[in-house]
Amino acid sequence: MLSKKLTKLLATFLVVGVSIGTLAGCSSKTDNEPESSDKDVELTLWVTSREQDDFTASVEKDFLEKYPNIKLNKVVKEGDPGNEFYQGVAAGNAPDLMDVSFTMMDKYMKAGILEPLNDYLSKWDDGKGLSKKYLDMLSLDGKVYGIPSQVNPMFFGYNKKLFADASITSPPKTWDESLVHAKKLTIPEKQQAGYGILSAEWTEWFFQYYVWQAGGDLTKQNSDDTLSLTFTDPAVIKAAEFYQTLIKEKVTQSDLTLKFNDLIPQFAAGKIAMMPFAGDWVSWATSLGMSPNDIGLALFPDGPSGKHTTAIGGNARVINAKTTPEKKDAAFKYISFYESKEEKTKLYKNIESKGAVNPVIIPRDDLSLGDIVKIPEEYSKVLNDIQDEARLEFYGKATVASYIDKAVQRVISDPTADPTKEFKTAQDLAEKEVLEKFNKDITANK
Repeated sequence: MLSKKLTKLLATFLVVGVSIGTLAGCSSKTDNEPESSDKDVELTLWVTSREQDDFTASVEKDFLEKYPNIKLNKVVKEGDPGNEFYQGVAAGNAPDLMDVSFTMMDKYMKAGILEPLNDYLSKWDDGKGLSKKYLDMLSLDGKVYGIPSQVNPMFFGYNKKLFADASITSPPKTWDESLVHAKKLTIPEKQQAGYGILSAEWTEWFFQYYVWQAGGDLTKQNSDDTLSLTFTDPAVIKAAEFYQTLIKEKVTQSDLTLKFNDLIPQFAAGKIAMMPFAGDWVSWATSLGMSPNDIGLALFPDGPSGKHTTAIGGNARVINAKTTPEKKDAAFKYISFYESKEEKTKLYKNIESKGAVNPVIIPRDDLSLGDIVKIPEEYSKVLNDIQDEARLEFYGKATVASYIDKAVQRVISDPTADPTKEFKTAQDLAEKEVLEKFNKDITANK
C-alpha cells in the first residue's frame, strides 16, 4: 500500500539527511523516448497563472519545436488544479495530463483514473536517474502512476526587513514568542499583519503543523492501514485555541477570505511578516519583486510539545487514464521532456540567475542540487536542521481534509466558538460519510 511506502520514504529521508551533496540531481538527456505517431495531437493541460512567465514560455517553445505535431491547450486554474482532477475525470472534462500533489496520489491511484507508466519508463533512458524511493511512493501493486517532479520541505518564512524595522533580531522559537513578534509586526495603518494563516481554503494544510507542534495528529494510521480519526485529540484543540488567540489579538491578515494564491503576493508586498513557507515559494516571492535577501527561512516555532515538526510534500506528473492512446503517448513525451536532466538544470539555473535559490529536493539520484546552484548558507543550515523534524502529511488527508477545513474555518470566523464541539461535529460527519468506505477499500485491496 502507498501508506507503507510513504513510511519507508520518510525513514530514508531521515537517514540520508538533506545535505547539499544529496539534495537532488539530474540525469543526461537522451532521445531514447517512447515511440509514438507523428499525427497531430492536442494536449489539454491545467496550469496556474504562476506558470506564465518568460522562462516557462521559452521551455514550452523548445518543447514544441522538438515535437511540432503536439499542440498545447492550456486552461488556467488557480489554487492547486490537481485537487480538481478527480471531479474533472468524473465530469468528462479532465486534462490529458496533470501535476498533482503526493497527498492526492493514493486516492487517484485507487480510483483507476491514472495511466500506468511502466512501459513508458522502460523506454526512457533519462528516467533511470529518477529516485526509486519517490517512484515507489507513486506506485501501487507494481505499477508506477506518476513521475516525481519536486519535493518540498515546509519551513517558517519571515520578512527580514520587517523584522529589522521592528528591532526583532531573530525568528520566533515558540508559539508565545510568535505572538509577541506578531504584535510588534502588526501595523494596521500600513495594512501590515504580523502573522499569516490559511483561512479560506485548504485550512487543514497550515493547521496540521500546529497540531503536530502541540504533540498530536489529525488522524491515525492503524496497523492494517485502516484510518481512525483523531479530530478531538487535545493537540488539535490546543492548535485551534492558538489560532483563536491570533485572531483575538488581531495579528493575522484582516481579510480572512484570502486564498492560498493571495498569501505569497501579500508576503512579497510586505503585508504579511511571517507564515508557513515552502521551499519553492522563494522564487515565487522574488518574481513578485521581493528581494531574496529579505526572505528568511527557519524551523517552525515550538508548540506545547517542544517540537517544531514540519512536512515534506511534493508533486508528480500523471496521465489521465481516460484519454486516447495518441494523447497518452504525447503526454509522456511532455513529461519526459520537462523532467529531463537538461530541463531541470535549466530550471534551477534560471531561478538562480534571478537572484533566488529554491531550497527543494529534486527527486533524482544522479546529480546534487549543490552542483547546479550555489545554495545560501542560511538555507543549507535550515535544510540540514529540518531533517529530524520532517514527516509526511497526515494519513488519509485527501479523504478527510474538507471536514477539517470546515471546523478550522468555523473556529477562525468565530473566536468564541468551542473548538472541541466544532471538531467533534466534523469528525462525526466524516465518520458517517467517508470513513467506512475508505476502510472497506483498504481492506478489500489487501
